[in-house]
Parts: sequence; structure tokens; C-alpha cells
Amino acid sequence: MKNITSKKQLFLDFGRDYDASLSNFFFSKPNKIIKNVIHLIMQSNDKSDLFIYGENAAGKTFLLNSILNDAPNNTQTIYIDLSKLNEEKDYFSDFENFDLICLDNIDALNQSLEIQIFNLINASKASDTSLIFASGVPVSELKVFPDLYSRLKEINFFTLKNLDGDETLDCLNFLASKLDLHIHADALDLIAKKIKRDFLSIKQFLIDFDKYLYSEKKQPTKMSAASFLKIYTD
Repeated sequence: MKNITSKKQLFLDFGRDYDASLSNFFFSKPNKIIKNVIHLIMQSNDKSDLFIYGENAAGKTFLLNSILNDAPNNTQTIYIDLSKLNEEKDYFSDFENFDLICLDNIDALNQSLEIQIFNLINASKASDTSLIFASGVPVSELKVFPDLYSRLKEINFFTLKNLDGDETLDCLNFLASKLDLHIHADALDLIAKKIKRDFLSIKQFLIDFDKYLYSEKKQPTKMSAASFLKIYTD
């Protein structure tokens, strides 16, 4: 374990979702390979870097936070939303002393910070630090300087795929169970046909639907779901 604390690092860790967990993330069948790779990384002491691409609302940020939260207790970890860093400061000095660094939204990285990410990748090569990047575009579409692009291309690349139609209902049932929501089966069937087919949209819909039921003192029936869907999609 590496002992690291500083005001700068606490600032960069701001925005963490400490309730996220891998057990609460719905891995569709095409994403099971990512699940297996993540578990292998967490069970190993060897350095391993990942680049995870996914469309908007696929659950990349939730997944990164889940990885950090489920890491062994003696692991030094940090989450960094690269889109929030827009000043020319030395953000990443000594970060090679972390065990695991999750860097979100590299596709929104300020150009002035590209050299710092390049240097971080190089420094991590000489340490045991694992880096996990998340992006809304694949590596091939990143607009970064050539040497950084080359370094990112060397990292194991995975696509976090959105749900297909057949798995939307499975995801609804999974998340309803995790959120302890007892929604009628016919209501879930209706919802599955109407909502966006991505992890975050489904999760947020269920949370909002539960609030609606509570505020309106309604039961989680198909009629209640139909009423809420009309409001929600208008």
C-alpha cells in the first residue's frame, strides 16, 4: 500500500460516487468480457491498463466509481474527471505512487493538459500503477498530439455497449431489485418499450418513478407507469 494524501488529490477526487458498486452494475451479455477483465485486474497485483469507450449514458462513470469502491481496502485509488481540469497546473506529480487511477472523460481533456497525461502514462510504466481511462469516443477519434495518441493506442481497448431491446427488461428487473422497488411485472414490460436503452437512463427513470409514486401516493402498477411515462417523455 502506498500512503498518499494531499489537498490537490482530494480536489481531484471530488465528484466520486461512493455508493457505486460492481454488484449494482448491469453487465449485458456483450459486456461480460469487460466484467471478467475488471475482476481479473482487481484480483491481481500486476499492473494493467484499460481504455473503456462507451456512448453517452452507457454507465462509464458509474463503472469507474464501482471499480474504485470495490478495490481492496489497502489499495490507494483516485478518480479524476479530466473534463473538469482546465487550468495549466501540475496536476499529476507523484501520482505514479497510486495503485489505481481512473481517468474519466479523456475525450474532453483540455489540450494544455495533454502532455501531463502523456507523462503520467510514462511514469506509471515504471511503477505498479494501473490506469483506467473512460471516453465518449474511441481512441481512433481522439484529437490529441501524436505521442499521446500512440501511448493510448497501446492500452487494452474495450467498448461498453448499450443494451439491445431484448435486455432492456432484464436491466429494469435487475435495477428495480437493487433499488428495492417492487414494481408490477406488467408495468416493467410497458416501461421497457418506452424508455431509452442505456444504463443511466434506466436507473434514473426508476428513481424518478419511485419518487412520483411516493408523492402521488400511487401503487407501482401499469396504469401508474403509463401516467408517469406520459409526463416523463413529454
